[in-house]
Amino acid sequence: MKLGIAVVYMVSERNERLLDLHLRQIEKNTTLPYTIYAAVNRLLPQFREKLEAHRKVKVCPCESYVAGSGLLSHERGQAGMKGGVHQDCKYEHSWYLEQLIRQAISDGVTHIAVLHVDSFPIQHGWDRELIAKLSDRCVLAGTVRDEKTDYKPLTAGILFPREFYLKYHPRLLLTEKELNSADYQRYRQACPHCGDSGVGYGFRIFVEGLTWHPLFRSNGGGEHALFGAVHGDMIFHLMTAAVVDQQNVIDCTVRPSQRRGLLGATARLSTVLIPAKLRRTIRSRISGSIREWYRSKDRQEWERERAMLLDDPERYLAYLRTGAALQRRSRRIEGAQEQTSGGEAFDATSTSIVFSASARRAVGHKGAGQDEGSAQSQRGG
Repeated sequence: MKLGIAVVYMVSERNERLLDLHLRQIEKNTTLPYTIYAAVNRLLPQFREKLEAHRKVKVCPCESYVAGSGLLSHERGQAGMKGGVHQDCKYEHSWYLEQLIRQAISDGVTHIAVLHVDSFPIQHGWDRELIAKLSDRCVLAGTVRDEKTDYKPLTAGILFPREFYLKYHPRLLLTEKELNSADYQRYRQACPHCGDSGVGYGFRIFVEGLTWHPLFRSNGGGEHALFGAVHGDMIFHLMTAAVVDQQNVIDCTVRPSQRRGLLGATARLSTVLIPAKLRRTIRSRISGSIREWYRSKDRQEWERERAMLLDDPERYLAYLRTGAALQRRSRRIEGAQEQTSGGEAFDATSTSIVFSASARRAVGHKGAGQDEGSAQSQRGG
């Protein structure tokens, strides 16, 4: 067996340590012979040289993405808006991934994995363990962002055999024709999801009556509903690093009803007490200010998670996996106060991680509640 790992590298200068950590974790935990297929069209020259010198990386010549060219007809009107720019990011990312996957297939790999620059394996032998989950009907193992609202393979961590790709020719994103099809309407009802990269694979699996093995969030610790996620105790995903590097902003990542605190509780209560039409009216009048407030809060929390990861990766990842207690200390995390490309400084207070003996023993074992079998892409199927 030979594994091809497809990654689109878009990294700002301040995230060099994240890039290095990503490469180390892949090398440390992957047991099969592997090659990283790298797209570097938007990468800084010094980082491109680093990848070109890496013995496990193949820098692939890729046709460059033309801004806005991937947008569907209903999205083109937003192309000049902030939301439109965010939409275009998924098309650019998928554009390069599709080329990398074809290159890996052409080179004869038996299995393909897809990771992000801010995601990587954290369990030794992750590759063999996920391959063991596959069968003639179970054709993919993949991370899931949210079981209830975004049930699809997420490209932060998916793995599939070449036979699946060659037989069914899945695409990471859906075409306009697919979105307008009756099959998609059935898929959307059975598997609520966001329309970002990976949805095309979930759709193809659903249409063909196949199954896949979901890697649900398995965190034992962690403060945010999305940032710093551990999936199936195998894949870590900081989330949205490439978007922050490109746009210097984090869009709303969690619905108000999914958030903690008073506003989250109020949002959940409103879905029960307030009629849907009135909720939409209220939301249209106040959503702008709430969105900006959450964006600022999310950015601070994302910077905090990033700082803890880069300050002491082993301890931070162990904390996420086991829920080991956190203890404040006075010094600041190295790199936690940095000047972003937009000129805004972010600061995080350093946090040390204290391990009990039971927590140390727990590292390396599966997170509680993980599905041992493969799950069908159609609920209840």
